[in-house]
Amino acid sequence: MLTKTPVGLDEIVQTFGDSSDPDFEAKNLKLFDLPYPLIFDGQMVKHARCHKLLVDNFVQVFREIQAAGFESQVKNFGGIFNKRQQKGGTKPSTHSWGIAIDLETKKFPLGSSDRFPDEVVAIFKKAGFFYGGDFVSRKDPMHFQFAEKF
Repeated sequence: MLTKTPVGLDEIVQTFGDSSDPDFEAKNLKLFDLPYPLIFDGQMVKHARCHKLLVDNFVQVFREIQAAGFESQVKNFGGIFNKRQQKGGTKPSTHSWGIAIDLETKKFPLGSSDRFPDEVVAIFKKAGFFYGGDFVSRKDPMHFQFAEKF
């Protein structure tokens, strides 16, 4: 499990590689079993794909969410890997490395002041993730990323 959360783009690239590499997906993304099923676009999913260095971090998060009884509040999955720019920005999204996840996208939309329960946020933070609901400028309460100041 990775324990050092990268700070800024340079550390993200140093830790996870160059997401613009045409072979990035083949070299770095790994399918893993979710500890409990999630719902993606109306369909139940039992697997997800993330950067190979974060499989243990994601599995730990979902195991702890399940053990804490928050499974029903963290069930709608918006995805992890998606090679794209930040919405409304010029930098690549942390989703481009498979190091970010969106959950409960309808309940916690971009720009909303609504937040996940503090206990759920604490579980993610314990695993090294930064909460998008804590972004200084535009809040993104559906979003958790394994990176700071990006």
